[in-house]
Amino acid sequence: MKNEKEIDKTFSLISGFGVKHIELAVDYLKMPFTAKTAELIANAAKAHGIETVSCQIRYNTAAKDTGLTAEFMHILGARFISNSVIDLSALRKGKEGVLRYCEQLNSLYEKLKRQDILLSHHNHHYEFLKFDGKTVLELMRENFSGLFTVDTYWCQKGGGNILTLLQDFRGRVPILHLRDYKLKPMGLIFGGGTDCEAGKGNLPFRQILQQAKSAGVELGVIEQSTKTPIESIRSSAEHLFSLLNE
Repeated sequence: MKNEKEIDKTFSLISGFGVKHIELAVDYLKMPFTAKTAELIANAAKAHGIETVSCQIRYNTAAKDTGLTAEFMHILGARFISNSVIDLSALRKGKEGVLRYCEQLNSLYEKLKRQDILLSHHNHHYEFLKFDGKTVLELMRENFSGLFTVDTYWCQKGGGNILTLLQDFRGRVPILHLRDYKLKPMGLIFGGGTDCEAGKGNLPFRQILQQAKSAGVELGVIEQSTKTPIESIRSSAEHLFSLLNE
């Protein structure tokens, strides 16, 4: 989304799929991180009956100016910030790097909490690296005071079990990213996995949604990285709504 016209068109399409809540991926906006941008998005969302409930914002962006970050969030009416990705330089320093990163996140968490904004950390497969017998995600659960945005695809990619993870993180996962994991055929053997629309891969979304509900998840976010994002969102929304309506 690069301008007001594209924002309006996108929100019109996804609203037509029955999607009424969104998480805004601020890191990937082709627009400046300003109050004016937030106002444009907020107005378009309101016009299409959409509520912005969360924003993906990298730690460096949010920590650089917490005042602007809070203003941006308040204009949108969003409650949660999902820290988009862990600082990979922290992982290179092993356990101590992860613990130091948790200290930084805790500081940002407290600053944002005073502004009525809750900080959550969004995982990738990196968080399933192990240091001293514990995954990065386990170390973060013990040393980061905030919340977690768990991603079904990245959990599977990292070798985790999403059903067990949701149980272990009960009460600390307000947002669950819902996208599927599909094995790629390569000749007579299977290669690595790729992300795909919910219902077109190998993940058990019926059980995932049930476990998410019992674990206190508030929001399910469809996240797609495909060449046909709008069609992919439509497909995933149809499948997930059909499961919820069973």
